[in-house]
Amino acid sequence: MKERIFSEAKALGTAYIRVDIELSGIFAAPDAEPNWTALDETMELSRRHDLPVLGILLAPPAGADEADFGVLAGEVAEHAKGTIDHWEILNEPDADWAFDGTPEEYARMLSASYDAIKATAPDDTVLLGGLARPHEPGWLERVFATPGADALHKFDVAGVHLRGPVDAVVRRYGEFKAWLAARGFEGPLWVTEHGYPADPAFQVDRAYTGGDAAQAAYLTQALVGLGEAGAPQVFVTLRDNPELGAQYVSEGLVGRASFAAVQRLVQNWDQVMAWRDEQRENEREQRLEQAAAAISASEARSARAKFRVARLRVHAAQDEVARPLRSRKLKARLSRRLARARAMLAGRRTMLLWHSAHARWHWDRATERGQAVELLKQRIAGG
Repeated sequence: MKERIFSEAKALGTAYIRVDIELSGIFAAPDAEPNWTALDETMELSRRHDLPVLGILLAPPAGADEADFGVLAGEVAEHAKGTIDHWEILNEPDADWAFDGTPEEYARMLSASYDAIKATAPDDTVLLGGLARPHEPGWLERVFATPGADALHKFDVAGVHLRGPVDAVVRRYGEFKAWLAARGFEGPLWVTEHGYPADPAFQVDRAYTGGDAAQAAYLTQALVGLGEAGAPQVFVTLRDNPELGAQYVSEGLVGRASFAAVQRLVQNWDQVMAWRDEQRENEREQRLEQAAAAISASEARSARAKFRVARLRVHAAQDEVARPLRSRKLKARLSRRLARARAMLAGRRTMLLWHSAHARWHWDRATERGQAVELLKQRIAGG
């Protein structure tokens, strides 16, 4: 199973594979020799497949406190030096199911782990445990506020888990990144878990329902959206896991259209993001053209009203000239008035034609931009 998972991840084109590393399986008892068997197998798979591992350090042995966790994390990093150099400190520590300690205890655990890992492998990267509820940052506020832990400076990369409708996923990424920056963390923010079920019963985004094809379409748009928001790494659920809750069981890519969809993004990422940039530029230009067309259309309506008034003046002047007149002088004056009215009418007509043509030109340009947007959307979606 481990071999298959590494093979599938490599075939997908992934940059990292995220693997649980349970400390209790290595350090079974305080006086016993560490059992490195499982970790050595993971390291061998990483080397054989040329696939870097993000190791999730979790499940400390019974009786271990925060300082002990840090010591053990340092020993693991030392043993894996040269093969594994990315370490995530717990998984979803803000969730009760994953960590039964307090935010303050996690802060001390994170701090101790960071110091111990950096002491033995200073170039290794330490990740904040991926948060399950980034939209409820009160838990992390307490972590950062823990006296003596300096937790804000004890990780190199922040982690967040994002699921739900595409718009909400992309928005929450940006909001959490801004929240971290406001507190002084300017490092990378990775999405260490992301997935969408293939089971229609749990497809919560109304734009993506109906099974496997909807899962593939959702992941395409979510990953491109996260890339556009600046996410440097996104970990997508690779395989179904029947041990998880029903809403997560069908998140896997393997054996579904979503595998090919994500693989296509990996292989063509730069091109896809260039298309997205081009799409956004066309959308901006479309909005500008629509606004210009609306202004010209408004000016055309005003010009039309002025044209109608000018035409009435010409008709009135014509009626005056046509009446029997006793004075040649009066008739000449009325003729001049008619000439001026006709000149004004011609000018009003010219302005009406100009603004109408200008409005049509901008609407045509907006339509062209809209067509380009739709074509680019199809390319991004793989159509």
